[in-house]
Amino acid sequence: MMRSAELIDGRVVCTGAPAEPPGVRCTRTADAVELHRERPSSTPLYFRVGPGTLQWGTDLAAFFPDGTPPAPGAGDLLALLNGQVRPPESTVAPGVRRLMLGGTVRLDASGATATRRTATPDTPPPGRLADAVHAVLDAMPAGYAVAYSGGLGSAFVVAVALRAGHRPALLHAGLALPGHRPPAEVPGLAVQTVRADLDDLFDHHPVTGDEPAPVLPDIEVRRRLTAAIRAGRDLPLVGGGLLEDLTAVKLPDIDAGLRARRLLACEPFHISGTLRRLATARELMGNRIVYRPGDGAAAAGAPDVQQVGAPPPPSPTGGSRLPWLTPAGRQELEVAQRGSMAVWQDHLDQLDPVLGRLVAGLEERGDGGLHSPALDPRVHAAAAAIPARRLGRIRHGVFENHRPLRAVVEAAGITGVRRASSGFWLRLGAADHLRRRREKLALELQRGCALADLGVVDVRAVTHDLRDGRDLTEHALPLLRLVWIDRWLRGRS
Repeated sequence: MMRSAELIDGRVVCTGAPAEPPGVRCTRTADAVELHRERPSSTPLYFRVGPGTLQWGTDLAAFFPDGTPPAPGAGDLLALLNGQVRPPESTVAPGVRRLMLGGTVRLDASGATATRRTATPDTPPPGRLADAVHAVLDAMPAGYAVAYSGGLGSAFVVAVALRAGHRPALLHAGLALPGHRPPAEVPGLAVQTVRADLDDLFDHHPVTGDEPAPVLPDIEVRRRLTAAIRAGRDLPLVGGGLLEDLTAVKLPDIDAGLRARRLLACEPFHISGTLRRLATARELMGNRIVYRPGDGAAAAGAPDVQQVGAPPPPSPTGGSRLPWLTPAGRQELEVAQRGSMAVWQDHLDQLDPVLGRLVAGLEERGDGGLHSPALDPRVHAAAAAIPARRLGRIRHGVFENHRPLRAVVEAAGITGVRRASSGFWLRLGAADHLRRRREKLALELQRGCALADLGVVDVRAVTHDLRDGRDLTEHALPLLRLVWIDRWLRGRS
């Protein structure tokens, strides 16, 4: 679906069906048309400007009716492989951009222009964050369900629903992962386990290459999981994962008080020993560095209380730790990574921190196709009104984050909430899936690997990691991304 506007004799003529997703305001007069992204949304809006013309829509493929856009360059592909999201506004399609939060594109007598303004949350409603989520749930159709992972975000949604007098169905995906334990029990409500097949979730074969952009497991697996939970059930499904992004805080931003030296003994430093100087601790935390990418504790899904807030810009920092890149690949990645980081930082500087964390979470993980209260303007306005000192604290040498969510969950009597990060199951599932198919995948990549043909990946190092259990586990998600990207590239040839 796409819409277009053309400047004819000083007047703007629009054609096509409306194509504005949630969060985008379209203002149209006889002399101008203007699109403004005023709220975050998981549905992108793409646009293309030309001499006296403006096209926009939610389907990237619609901009190329005669074929798919060209594949990204090697550096961009390696950045995706390394877990780095695309820079704001950019797409794989030349000349086509995304309308990001705070962005405006306008067509009038002077031509087409794209501008950006500072985006801040709306004035918060009276009450607390829980009250704002309560209002969102009250507006849901009767009989809605909660995708209950057993994590903090979904447990918070359930706790608020109970306070509102609702009794939603709780649907939990049973993934049969190693070390999996049942989700935390909810007083008064039964948790229904829906079996989801790991092979169906992580399988790269549905990727055809006809997609306009590379398909990545970070977002697609979550969509598939939602579809598996919803299968055979015609009911709205609510999720709470993005609420954790809204209520995150960085350790340097909390009030450590007179006993600030507690930073030196804070849990993240136990990995490599206690730091000696407070200035060193603050500098380290200020750079948002606790674990180096790939360190054992980070790869194993360290508890959320050990993390350092939400990471704007939403991408890895520092050099790549992927062991399969050729010298040319490392150079390509370094260039792409530096450029993307700079653009992301500039974009996030234009956003309120709460909105910045929400945008970063959407870009990294999407919303999984769930109804997310975090996307409601009342909710992120209420979150923005919470002072940093109430979001996190140091307690018994541990940095505790998301305190407003934890308080409501504990008050509802929900105990044993999952502490691992929201992406831990994805990494664990990727490792399990690859482990059972590593020989077949290694043979497939030996016969042909598109990234190796580009000269940026050493396929022998890739197949070595697939066959080595320890290396496979450490690099499971990048390995899975490589398999998916390779499938997409070969499908286009």
